[in-house]
Amino acid sequence: MPALKGWHPGERSIRHKLGFDAIPATAQAYTWITGDLPREHAKFHSEKLYFLPLTTLDEQGRPWGSILCAKEGKQGFISVPRYNTMSVRTKLWEGDPFLDNLGCGEREVEGMLVAGIGVEVATRRRNKFAGKVVEVRRGKSSHSVEFDLVVNEAIGECPKYITVRQLVPFPRASPKVVHKRPTLSKDDRLAEDAISFILSSDTVFLGTTYSAFPNDARVYPSHVGMNHRGGRPGFIRVRPSDGRTIVLPDFSGNRIMTSLGNIEATPLASLTFVNFTTGDVLYVTGNATNLVGPESQAIMPFQNTLTTIYVTGYTLILDALPCREDPASNIQPSPYSPPIRFLAEEKPSSLFDTGKTPMATLLSIDMHSATIATFTWESSEELAINPGQCVILDFTTLFGSRQYQHMAPTRPSSVNDDFLRTWTVSSAAKERKTHMFSLTMREKPGGTVTGALFSLARSLRESKRHDMREMAVAVKVAGVMGEFCLPTSPRTDEGSVKKMVWIAGGIGVTPFLSMLRAVLEGHSGGWDITLILSMREPEVILPLVFSILEGAPDAVKEPTFSLAIHVFSKGSVPTLAVEGVGEKVMVETHLQRLSKEFLVGRGKLLVESEVYVCGPGSFEKVALEAVAELGRSVGDVRREGFEF
Repeated sequence: MPALKGWHPGERSIRHKLGFDAIPATAQAYTWITGDLPREHAKFHSEKLYFLPLTTLDEQGRPWGSILCAKEGKQGFISVPRYNTMSVRTKLWEGDPFLDNLGCGEREVEGMLVAGIGVEVATRRRNKFAGKVVEVRRGKSSHSVEFDLVVNEAIGECPKYITVRQLVPFPRASPKVVHKRPTLSKDDRLAEDAISFILSSDTVFLGTTYSAFPNDARVYPSHVGMNHRGGRPGFIRVRPSDGRTIVLPDFSGNRIMTSLGNIEATPLASLTFVNFTTGDVLYVTGNATNLVGPESQAIMPFQNTLTTIYVTGYTLILDALPCREDPASNIQPSPYSPPIRFLAEEKPSSLFDTGKTPMATLLSIDMHSATIATFTWESSEELAINPGQCVILDFTTLFGSRQYQHMAPTRPSSVNDDFLRTWTVSSAAKERKTHMFSLTMREKPGGTVTGALFSLARSLRESKRHDMREMAVAVKVAGVMGEFCLPTSPRTDEGSVKKMVWIAGGIGVTPFLSMLRAVLEGHSGGWDITLILSMREPEVILPLVFSILEGAPDAVKEPTFSLAIHVFSKGSVPTLAVEGVGEKVMVETHLQRLSKEFLVGRGKLLVESEVYVCGPGSFEKVALEAVAELGRSVGDVRREGFEF
């Protein structure tokens, strides 16, 4: 039978802000939460779980999310002796908040509020529960605990954003507490290793609490919650300005909103991050705030709903988890996860108000191959675009607004698709401001936007149409962003030369096309550039580079300008010459993939030059490993990926 009698005040508030209270299909979604443990949930918790995230409260009423496991890291540490009772037998490690919260001081253990979520990461199944502790039995070791809890809320949860992993026991774990800061002062920041942990995570467990007012307690009793949040690595951000405010975007889900509802009523939350490779665990608690609409987008552009957590305490433990990701298995990111959104303060950008958004009209399409083309647009207003920056286009004028879908098995990426797309500008204007800009892109298999653009390109090529204006293909320019830019001045003193290494993987060459054009058109001389290209289609990419050089032969011949191009490809590389520049440009081909060894072998060049890398994650990793091996900080490397 249903456990709840309606939405509590916090849930009503957030549902109203998001407009969900006007949707009949979810008006009584609270009835989906049962008052005991369904039989299939009992079997799931007792047989399938390697770990159990569990929310408890400290003496200040702050939620903390623990990670409970068996001593050996095996399944089966939970049993269900009765339909509403779970028994958990766990071996805790020093620093896990459950140790402190479980009956510390004179605190009464029985009746302590708890909530957990069982996640079988190998299958994306997950089930939530909440209740109260009724009995605690201590083992011989102070870290061994067995306790019973009565379940009064249970629900099966949406599996959309879980990264698939195969876990195995890892009994050799040796936990080490490196930071334990239960209380932070006003001027404290998170440690850098904690921030790096957060920014690299694809999974977090969100703990919340609802503290009922006395007049609400009978109908809406106090409780705690535990939930899962997932996305691409980096989907959770930390505000650089204070180094302690964590920003958690909210993605499309089942629209029940229990977690955000708890935060709306009781503005506290915990976040627990787990590295399944190293076994490291980061526990965070803090003051939480939900932001919706313009307030949300002011923090994280284009994100309509998010939660900020101002950290008031945290603990970081290394090598804690007694189960790990099987090194022989491959992880499978969720296909539902949307691209990463950066914070407004992280990336220099010019974003336009919705009422003042410029329109960009498609002028021409230049097909370089079946799947690579350059689309040239004209903006209704001048745009300031630095060489290397990106343009954000809003295609809702062509596709309309996305209607809600909970799941979309055939096209999962469509669930969170807002039709915003970000591409690096491959052209550069001499004076920086321009109405015209070009985007060189690759068609994404199954992509909604690139699929439509390339379909249009192919139909136009068949009709031999060159001028696109009369077709009136127009989209909104949402903004210009990016700090992956060309330095504004090449010289630091008279006669000096700016040494640069540009490393591009495939279509990652696009920002360097813009930079090279800007160097030759407006900054001739004073440049020593090494361009390292790794690609499957050199016959397509190289002509794009050479056409820029051929368009500025005088600048190329400047005595203080030099360019060396290294081309890596496992296929054949065409013999191409740069017309009109003599022997000024050196081109060397390598019939192999770009390797760390090649880069390390040019250590002096990489150490003395400003290094830029643009390409997919695996490609970027090769470059960063080479830089690290040479003793240079990877933080010195300017990087740009394909996901925004």
